[in-house]
Amino acid sequence: MEAAKSPQEEEPMFVARLKSTLKPVVRSVRRRRARPAAERLARHAHPQVAAIGAALLDVLGDGADDGVRRTFGRIEARRAALLASTDEIEMVDFGAGRSSDSRTDDEMAAGVVCRRPVARIAGVSKSAFWARFLHHLVHRLGPASGVELGTCVGISAAYQAAALDRNERGTLRTLEGSPAIADLARETLRELGCGRADVVTGPFLATLDGVLAAAAPLDYMFNDGHHDHDAVLQYFAQTLPHLADSAVIAFDDISWSAGMRRAWEEVAAHPRVLAAIDLHTIGLTVVTAEPAPEKLRATIPL
Repeated sequence: MEAAKSPQEEEPMFVARLKSTLKPVVRSVRRRRARPAAERLARHAHPQVAAIGAALLDVLGDGADDGVRRTFGRIEARRAALLASTDEIEMVDFGAGRSSDSRTDDEMAAGVVCRRPVARIAGVSKSAFWARFLHHLVHRLGPASGVELGTCVGISAAYQAAALDRNERGTLRTLEGSPAIADLARETLRELGCGRADVVTGPFLATLDGVLAAAAPLDYMFNDGHHDHDAVLQYFAQTLPHLADSAVIAFDDISWSAGMRRAWEEVAAHPRVLAAIDLHTIGLTVVTAEPAPEKLRATIPL
């Protein structure tokens, strides 16, 4: 018979269950409270700041017509199929691993070879809420040239590419380090008919410069790749010379680790960052060609 747990052992389990139960409630309350802040952004004089506010209002109010909802449904069906897969693939991970890992720069540059279930890989894709937000963001911004760092299995790329189709303009180049995962992403985009997105395979250190040069002038970027303080700042610095006069760069998982929070704060403080909007999970910046005389800082935890 299993020994009974002491009250000291039971308490952490109880707290964990309570937090799990309350999390959706807290998230729902946060999102309701976010609407006034999103409305203020939507009225901003700068068009890209206003577009960010409008995209927030879209996702908070489920602003999608029947055709867009059908598109979302097809993408989510692809996600479900990947999550149900029993296959395993050999992948190369050039990232920081888990938030508790301490990979060295050399390990990340060389890549860590491992076997992973497809379902587990697909499980780290952006949630439906955040993927819909990216769709609305791209739709509202109307970028001509976009880059995504970190394709994974192509779910977020499909949402963004669907917005480009909706806009009838623009392209998205999405970068994935692992060849096997890149193949899954290409399959995702092909199945969903996302012709405006192209997957580039290889470590960012080898591919990013060429992609940025081809994409310039770049007016939109989603950085969801290498969750490491130094890497985030390095890729930001690499991107700056290739940007349009005004561009939006979104940074994912800015609260994933202490290093990612530091990176976000340093990016937000950059002289060329006109606006830095902290959504807790995603950070959004509007970057201008010249130093911004006045900065907009907003925190809207969702």
